[in-house]
Amino acid sequence: MARRILNRHELRAEAEAAEAMGLNTPPARKPRNDAPQLRPKPVNSPRLRVVWAVCDVGGRTVATFDYPRKAEADAHATALKARGKGSHFVRSIKVPIDGD
Repeated sequence: MARRILNRHELRAEAEAAEAMGLNTPPARKPRNDAPQLRPKPVNSPRLRVVWAVCDVGGRTVATFDYPRKAEADAHATALKARGKGSHFVRSIKVPIDGD
C-alpha cells in the first residue's frame, strides 16, 4: 500500500508548534577539544657518503678508502693478512660528508 502524500504546509505548521512547545529543539553540541597535537617536523639527517673500510676481526676500522678505490682497500687488507697482523676484511660503511 502506498503512503499518503503529506502536505508540506501541514508539516511546517506541526514543526512550528513543536518548536513553540520546546519539543523540537536540537541537542546541544559538545564543545570541541583543542586542536590535535601535530607531530614535529623530522630533522634532516646529515648527508652520507659510502667508503670502503678495512676492518679487523673485531669489526674495528683500520683504514678507509673512497668508494672508487675498492681495489686499493682489498690490497691493503691482503697486505695486512700477509704481514701476520690477523684477519682483515673490507666492507662498505656510510660516513657523514664534511661540510667544508
